[in-house]
Amino acid sequence: MMVTDWIYRINSAIKYSFYLLFFITPLAMWPDTYELFEFNKMWIVFGFAVFIFFLWAAKSIIRGKIEIRRTPLDIPIALFLISQIISTIISIDPHVSLWGYYSRFNGGLFSTIAYIFLYYAFATNLTGRHSVNGNDARPVPQWYRARIGNRSRQTSPNNETGFLTDQRNPISYSLLTISLLSGFVVTLWGLPSHFGYDLTCLVFRGELNTACWTEAFQPTVRIFSTLGQPNWLGTYLAALIPIALGFGIYKLKENRATLFPIIYLLVSSIYFLALLWTRSQSSFVGLGIGLLVFFGILIANNIRELKQKFAKNNLAKYLALSILIFTIITFLIGSPIESLNKFTTLSGFSNLLNKPTANSQELKAKDEGLASTTNIQLGGTESSKIRLIVWQGAIELFKRNPLFGTGVETYAYAYYNVKPLAHNLTSEWDYLYNKAHNEYLNYLATTGAFGLITYLSILAFFLYYAVKKVLKDKEYHSSILLGIIGAYLAISVSNFFGFSVVVLNLFLFMLPIFFFDLGEEKTLSSLRTISILKEGENKITPGRASIIVAIALVTLYFEFYLLNFWSADRKYALGYNLNKAGEYAQAFTLLSDSTKMLPSEDLYKDELSINMATLAILLEDQKQATTAAQFVSGAKQLSDQITSRHPNNVIFLKTRARVAYALAQIDPRYLDLAIETVDKTRELAPTDAKLVYNLALFYNQKGDAQKTIKYFEEALKLKPNYLDVYYALGLFYSSLAKDDPSSANVYKQKAREAAEYILKNIDPAHEPSKELLKSL
Repeated sequence: MMVTDWIYRINSAIKYSFYLLFFITPLAMWPDTYELFEFNKMWIVFGFAVFIFFLWAAKSIIRGKIEIRRTPLDIPIALFLISQIISTIISIDPHVSLWGYYSRFNGGLFSTIAYIFLYYAFATNLTGRHSVNGNDARPVPQWYRARIGNRSRQTSPNNETGFLTDQRNPISYSLLTISLLSGFVVTLWGLPSHFGYDLTCLVFRGELNTACWTEAFQPTVRIFSTLGQPNWLGTYLAALIPIALGFGIYKLKENRATLFPIIYLLVSSIYFLALLWTRSQSSFVGLGIGLLVFFGILIANNIRELKQKFAKNNLAKYLALSILIFTIITFLIGSPIESLNKFTTLSGFSNLLNKPTANSQELKAKDEGLASTTNIQLGGTESSKIRLIVWQGAIELFKRNPLFGTGVETYAYAYYNVKPLAHNLTSEWDYLYNKAHNEYLNYLATTGAFGLITYLSILAFFLYYAVKKVLKDKEYHSSILLGIIGAYLAISVSNFFGFSVVVLNLFLFMLPIFFFDLGEEKTLSSLRTISILKEGENKITPGRASIIVAIALVTLYFEFYLLNFWSADRKYALGYNLNKAGEYAQAFTLLSDSTKMLPSEDLYKDELSINMATLAILLEDQKQATTAAQFVSGAKQLSDQITSRHPNNVIFLKTRARVAYALAQIDPRYLDLAIETVDKTRELAPTDAKLVYNLALFYNQKGDAQKTIKYFEEALKLKPNYLDVYYALGLFYSSLAKDDPSSANVYKQKAREAAEYILKNIDPAHEPSKELLKSL
């Protein structure tokens, strides 16, 4: 086979890899991984990035040179990558910074490298409009020429990749079409859940209902489809809507078939309906700004055409119809922004179907970024108030680490150090926030001013460059390019109130290169070439073949590593759930397997340590002292190992305190270790009321009444409405009254005051407090 044939086949493989990447990623999910959605999407991206790396490397070896296509964003991207590398090196937890927060992974250094690599892989191998001048065109493989009948398809004289692309529709056009198709599948998958028929439950549990979700997930209130969270789905759809409209107008101007513009308008309308049912305010605002710019530039660029009589003006009709349909849908369904709903029927369409509309309390459902799941807990403190508090923490982290931040993706642990006291008075006071609920403040806190400025430079430079081009250069007046700008703005605005996920980051990095490609950007025709082997040979030599085989083996290693990681995660997830369910013996086997499969992931060892500590207690109760001692030693060793590697990880330190407290049931000496660990953890989390509460319980077990009272009262200073502390204080004083009859009346009065405070100020229906009052 000739070299040109190999190059053509490799480029085809790269092309179809990108096709699959953009189609599969939004749909990817798996029922028994620790996180159903984001983890699997990230692994799809990693897997395709590794495979495309092999294809690109093989092509470079065959041709004897490495080529990287220059783009207008080279400098901003390079500076951003440097900022992420520096922040990872000095991170408070480098392991987390490399991989990202566990269960998300998106945002870690490895994910950033993957996105940037895909950007340049596409730019170098798949971009470029192709010249009709065949003088310098690379020869078409004979087998392909025979198959297509020598159609008018050829390579560009400036395109050194040797790739055949349709002159009329570049690969970017096809990838955007595939994204719209994948988005349509995602939308159709999610819409039935609004009415109580969730296809995910059907696939995972065999039941066409929403019973497979816990109370934290309520798709009848806010749909999330295969994205896993309403805001993420909303932003994803907000990005697709301008692109779909752009395609519709593009087809309209072609004057070829009138059916396609209607189809794209219908698709965008279905996207918009689904977006409204996500009840995502940030996505709604992002879409509004994206469409405002989209329509504004479109009208400015076509002002002469739009001045024609309306009856003969197809573009004016299409714009008017688009706006009318979106307005009607909003009027019937209602806006996610409650203040706008006085202009709508609030629940018009739902009432027609006898479907109850989400009440105002439900619409205050929490947004992304909670604990270890994508919880959307109904009720409680308004998410906007909580966001402002979390943002205060992010700004404080920046003040303490102004240049490079606390480390990529370390917000979950760093926030404890600056958590405002006001957060303790919210309904989410004990949630773990792994993000700042603002993509830009998150970068500011974790990667400092350098990280934020370089990230913003990518967004700002592209938007400035793109808007300037479409306004001044007639070649850039394509409505699809305007759709890309609208999509980019929608994501950027939505991220101000949330954070990006895998699909959105894929769009943020790839949409600019699609714009450059579709806009015939001349800069993309420039290649930087590094010669690595002798060029000009028309066959693959044994030496080159051996290098390709070596690269293939390395590629297989990384692919198998990803597969092993994914399998280990499944074992960990099941072991974690069994541990929570009290099936400790079964959990031990699975957690042990996961640590053996992936020794570098200390999260697995963290869960295993508390599992072994619990099993040690059970074995001790069963008079199996020898085995119990082994589990005590194993739990202690794991805890030592984890906390020595991650001295600033509050979560691991909290687990260590739990382990020590559990082991203290066997050997009281471990109680001092529990107290020592909590004291150390408090240095990293000074406003954590639960830590102080636990410290009081530990001292109570030691029999130190004075310190017990001291820390109970200190916990109440941190969280004045802490029900558990008031009740524990009531029980403690009640116990003191029995132990010290001479002061019984004083202690009983204090116990009574604690119980009465709960019933009067915190929870009037708290039955344990009522029982305590009766006993007093």
